Amino acid sequence: MAAQTTSPNTVAPAPPPRPRVRNPHTQARIRRDVLWQIGLPLGLAVAAALTAGVLLILPGGAPARSPWADVSLILLTLPAAVLAVLVLALIVGLIVALYFVLRELPVYFKLAQDFLAVASYRVQTGAAKVSDVILSIRSAAAGAQRVAKDLRRVVQRGG
Repeated sequence: MAAQTTSPNTVAPAPPPRPRVRNPHTQARIRRDVLWQIGLPLGLAVAAALTAGVLLILPGGAPARSPWADVSLILLTLPAAVLAVLVLALIVGLIVALYFVLRELPVYFKLAQDFLAVASYRVQTGAAKVSDVILSIRSAAAGAQRVAKDLRRVVQRGG
């Protein structure tokens, strides 16, 4: 008798994680698209905002302003600023979530694609088996009808 190497209470080790297979050409294309579609417009928007901010704070109209106008402007822009910070936090959260989701989903989509390909193959083979049975029954019935028809002709000619 061979001795048991593991007791029934031990747990088998978990299998190693599946490696992520990435196509280097696709990754290079994605990096290039990110640069042109996200980086460049974002950089231009930041540059435009900084330029507008510098032009606004230049001391050209300083003597015409009053402290009360500054305070009222701050109080008017405060609700919009709070709302803008909330929207910014939401967008940053969505970007981070999409980063993690897009990093993990291709592996699972490939698994789902393989599973559906196997399921499709099995459904097609099962359907072919069922249709073959039905077609063989119908062809046998058609053959029997043909034989009966030929026998009727022979009997009618001979009689």
